[in-house]
Amino acid sequence: MHIKAPHLIALIVLAAALAHGQSSNQPVYWSTTMPNCSSLGNEVPVTVESGTTTLGYSCFVGGTFVWFASGGIWSTAIRVAAPASAPVGVIYTFYDEIGNNLSLDTTINNNPSSLASGNGVNFALNASQPVEIELLGATSDAPDYQKTADGSVYVEFLCPDPTTCSNALPQLLYSALPAYPWSLSVPIAWDSALSRQWSAVCVEDGVTNVVGLVIYNEDTVATSYTVDVYDSTGTLAGSAKTPSIPPLQTPGSDEGGIYSALLSDLFPSLPAGLYKILVDGDASLSAVEVLQISGPSATTLQVAFDTAPGPASTAAKLPQPSVKRSHRASIPRQVAAGLRN
Repeated sequence: MHIKAPHLIALIVLAAALAHGQSSNQPVYWSTTMPNCSSLGNEVPVTVESGTTTLGYSCFVGGTFVWFASGGIWSTAIRVAAPASAPVGVIYTFYDEIGNNLSLDTTINNNPSSLASGNGVNFALNASQPVEIELLGATSDAPDYQKTADGSVYVEFLCPDPTTCSNALPQLLYSALPAYPWSLSVPIAWDSALSRQWSAVCVEDGVTNVVGLVIYNEDTVATSYTVDVYDSTGTLAGSAKTPSIPPLQTPGSDEGGIYSALLSDLFPSLPAGLYKILVDGDASLSAVEVLQISGPSATTLQVAFDTAPGPASTAAKLPQPSVKRSHRASIPRQVAAGLRN
């Protein structure tokens, strides 16, 4: 995990303080004995440390919000609550469009006094405690944030048991109020459920109905993705290639690049009315987000695991785990402090 120097210093100071005696408000999201995390996909527990002292062990799940937009007319917020079963540790890490660390300014629960800068946010939540993290814009563009910063957010949850981790579900929302009267909620792409092919059902006329597409490369090679469009009869109406999208960064296979565009940027013309799009990465794993904007309203469309056409379609393209999953799970985590309102 890439941690900038000021953030690392803060963690060291925190760890030293906790080593002399933990606060009674500290959410304990670890177990002193190793929990059985195999139900999360044959995971092994991660170590939670305070300085060089091992406090315990946590189950671990991770995933990516494949696109955020903050600054300019855009705003992004991430909401989550700890499940009722136990506290959780939460780590958000920010990346730009090509997968490099990105420093953002953030606040907690819209509290201006919580303003902080960095390429990530770490905290712990007590059972059932909710929180919202606002992404204001790039640190380099403060304090007005007139430019839009976009990229991806990697999310990690640390929990004392697998049930708590399996029930932790974050929500990312972005909007362009007041310019556009809608707010979009997008799902997380879990490391354990990626695919080589994705599909969605859309409507576009280039005027009232517009479709946005985001593809996130979850593989170790740069990939140009094929996007096929099928009309309402199931006939292939067009095929296009995206630019090459950067792979997961090395060393560490931490985060990949993204491609975001309107579908009309890829196709000179699209079928009238309802159509299906198929995003095909061939051998490369990806996560896909599709946005439907219809006049004054907008929504995030359901995307489905799919198969490529032709002889290869006889072999099911089942969801697969990301290669970064085992890397992330092998890194010891420094204990994160609880939130104070």
